[in-house]
Amino acid sequence: MPAPMPSEPPPDREEPTDRPQRPRHRRSRGRPAQPPPRQDAGTPESAAVDRDLDALQARWPGWVITWGAWRQAYTAFECRDPLRCTVLEAGSPDQLQAAMAKAELELQARWPRPGERP
Repeated sequence: MPAPMPSEPPPDREEPTDRPQRPRHRRSRGRPAQPPPRQDAGTPESAAVDRDLDALQARWPGWVITWGAWRQAYTAFECRDPLRCTVLEAGSPDQLQAAMAKAELELQARWPRPGERP
């Protein structure tokens, strides 16, 4: 049987009473946590990236395309093959489109469209 815990700490280990109170965690104030604002929002570079993403997404409807600001790279995801999703990354839209075209040819060889023969 464990020994009972003392109700007060020993005199040599008392907590200081003049210590300032630490602030409570932000979520305890009743506000949900939110991501920080985008650092490049509203800049000419971000507008160009947004235009590039819109054009890429319109040209390649079966792909999900993102821009990684930290990596400064475009990333494209294609999951037509449920056993092997294709993920491509490139530094420019042109490089990404070239890689996507090559990947599309490989995907068509594995997964022909309905009515086509493999």
